[in-house]
Amino acid sequence: MEPQYIGILLSLQLYRELTHGKNPQILSFYEEAGKINDIIPIYLRLENLQPGVQQTIGYVMDSDGKYRHTIIPKPWVIHNRGYQSSKAAKIQIKRLQDEGIIIFNDWNHHGKFKIHKLLAESEELKPHLPKTVQFNQNNMIDMMEKHSELMIKPSSGTFGKRNMKATRLNDAEWLLSYPYNDSYLEKIFPAIQLPLKINSLVNRDLFIIQERIALAEYYKNPFDLRVSVQRNGEGEWQVTGMVGKVAKTGSFVTNVARGGTCFALDEILSSLPQLNEKQVVDDVKRLAIMVAQHLENQLTNLADIGLDIGITGEGFPMFIECNARDLRFAFRDALLLDTWRETYLTPINYGKYLLTSRSGQ
Repeated sequence: MEPQYIGILLSLQLYRELTHGKNPQILSFYEEAGKINDIIPIYLRLENLQPGVQQTIGYVMDSDGKYRHTIIPKPWVIHNRGYQSSKAAKIQIKRLQDEGIIIFNDWNHHGKFKIHKLLAESEELKPHLPKTVQFNQNNMIDMMEKHSELMIKPSSGTFGKRNMKATRLNDAEWLLSYPYNDSYLEKIFPAIQLPLKINSLVNRDLFIIQERIALAEYYKNPFDLRVSVQRNGEGEWQVTGMVGKVAKTGSFVTNVARGGTCFALDEILSSLPQLNEKQVVDDVKRLAIMVAQHLENQLTNLADIGLDIGITGEGFPMFIECNARDLRFAFRDALLLDTWRETYLTPINYGKYLLTSRSGQ
């Protein structure tokens, strides 16, 4: 019997580690999942997968635990963990799919504004969505009239690096917190000048304006949750794990890259006795699955996402954003090592499900 392979498109950084003879830890999770499912992971770059060419080359672990360059027939199922954003890459992926190759999470670069517009189509999800519009000066004026605190951030993620917060001080003045070098500046602006100031900071990129969610706090610091939502070995959506991300003292950004700290959710909720832990977890899971099920109807081949979900002081879950290339390190940083491992095993279980379904077994 011919061996079954599953392709895994890696980021350039991880692929370079393989070329330099290193064994990145996260690949051990893929290897474990391969053994569980009796399939062999092969680690690829998109340029190794040429339409019309029957074979590909990538790294496969040999019997000595070393990764070797190996030529095999192109795998029928591929999990995209790389980052492709060019038009040429999109065309190449479509041509590969036209050959019958299944690439899940094929396009994992979706802007925040696009995702919010898609989710806003659902009446059931609307209560969980902060008011969100594309930035322009007129929209900024309108949002300032309706809300007392606003977030302004790039539609394409920058790990919180370019996020801004605007807070109304009174009818005539707003406080703007905005990035400067590696920290943030705070400055008071007349309300009439604020839209123009922000316009000078966005530099023609697509930004969104979002009603700021009054997030629950962990020892006076706001937090949100990273929720891993993945298709499993039965092809169904599941919440594989959730972890808290707490902003550093004085910050409004929870991103780990901007000084946020990761904690297990039960540890955070133990400091908030007014909230029912089981109810919060159940509500977050329900929202996460609803988001995934709605997006699957709009974004083809979606199977592995990381959602940022905030919790209000009353425990109500609010959607913040969707990451279609979830880096998952928050679980590791919170020492949720079993969950971290599961976030890598689950997509391979799904890949086996796709291979089995394809062969009609």
